Amino acid sequence: MAKTTYNIDIDGAIGEYYYSKGYVKYMLGQTKDPLVKVRMSSLGGSLDHGLGIKDRFQEHGNVKVDMYGFNASAATLAALGAKTTEISSSGFYLIHKVMNWIDVYGSKNADELAAIIADLEANKKDNEKMDIVIAQLYAEKTGKPINDLIDLMKVGGWLTAQEALEWGFVDGIIKTNEKTNFVNMQDKFNAMGLPTNRIVTEHLFNHSNKNNPMKKQPIKINAVLGVPSLESTEEDGVFLNETQIEAIEAKLSDFDGKVNTLTTEKTNAETRATDAEAKEATANATIVTKDTEIANLKTQVENLKGGAGDKTKELDKETDDKGGEKEDPFLNSVKNARKLFNELPD
Repeated sequence: MAKTTYNIDIDGAIGEYYYSKGYVKYMLGQTKDPLVKVRMSSLGGSLDHGLGIKDRFQEHGNVKVDMYGFNASAATLAALGAKTTEISSSGFYLIHKVMNWIDVYGSKNADELAAIIADLEANKKDNEKMDIVIAQLYAEKTGKPINDLIDLMKVGGWLTAQEALEWGFVDGIIKTNEKTNFVNMQDKFNAMGLPTNRIVTEHLFNHSNKNNPMKKQPIKINAVLGVPSLESTEEDGVFLNETQIEAIEAKLSDFDGKVNTLTTEKTNAETRATDAEAKEATANATIVTKDTEIANLKTQVENLKGGAGDKTKELDKETDDKGGEKEDPFLNSVKNARKLFNELPD
């Protein structure tokens, strides 16, 4: 395989006196190749220059960044401007929340402390605004939710090449048999303010040949926290930081609330079922009562059919002394009147 020739090398701190946005702009202007290839191995530096380099890469429109060794902080922001980014299979990748130096010395009275606190509050708000903007840039690159990126920035843990690819920070992995030289790297991390106790994949500063496998990661807890892995040491195993504990506590509280809601709904459903059963029993009892009343009435009807007044007999006609039918005076008068009327002349 032919050795790649790079147009620009960024292998140190990013900032005004090192690899600056001005330097990158100059180098891009000197390059005649349509595809500009950048080799990067930087622990970061100035946020201003990191964003500036990103913008220069984007303005060019055809930049490919290959990451080797450790790349962190402003270096990862600069690479966001590239059209394509790949990382060495032995490389590492880190993003974190914005940091700035705080320098407060000497004895202070109450008024001076109040002024310092006000300055720190303003500083904190500025940093939070920058964190949101940076998380948005990472979200546009990875397609991940901003909150997931913010959580990862809080952790500030080193990602392996494969983890960086899975998150979407890089577009591919460069296959290589090279091993990163870790000699004196810890001092560089300390100088840049980057964590050395959050490298969760290997013991980077243990150069013995002993194979020390990491403790098994709690996959479900990692999913709840939205992180690829938790901090770990061979001696102590996996452990949580304060922010992660607070996140788990919040999740458990949320679960408790859902359990209480479901319990209340279950109790209400059981009460409604009991009421329905009581109403059904009352209705059944009413039906039985009505059936009994109907049966009693039917029995009474049958009994009445065979009683003394079941059939009405014709009344005996009155008779005279001779046994003949006794005439009714009123009927006789009517007959006589009709007879006289009929005899009247026309």
